[in-house]
Amino acid sequence: MTQILFGQSYYLRFDPKLWDAMMPYPPLGTMYAASYIRSKGYDVALFDAMLADSEEDWARALDEHAPQYAIIFEDNFNYLSKMCLLRMREAAFTMIAMANTLHPCPSS
Repeated sequence: MTQILFGQSYYLRFDPKLWDAMMPYPPLGTMYAASYIRSKGYDVALFDAMLADSEEDWARALDEHAPQYAIIFEDNFNYLSKMCLLRMREAAFTMIAMANTLHPCPSS
């Protein structure tokens, strides 16, 4: 079982302008965070949504890694195509709901 699954919710497929240009880029913020936590001795996995088809790929990563914690890095900013931010935010909310279904947060 993976202790921590890091992911990000920028799906290139949901951004028509950049999908047409087909110029994906690595999720550096997520990768930096995951590598730092890994350097502290935690078992870490990384989900890169950039070339994923949909949030269902995140669900498969949750099933595969069965993490104790799921962390989603989302900055909601893409200076090249600002019009898709709502769709990416919705993807983040869906991913959060999927992770919460796996391990519900305790009530406060």
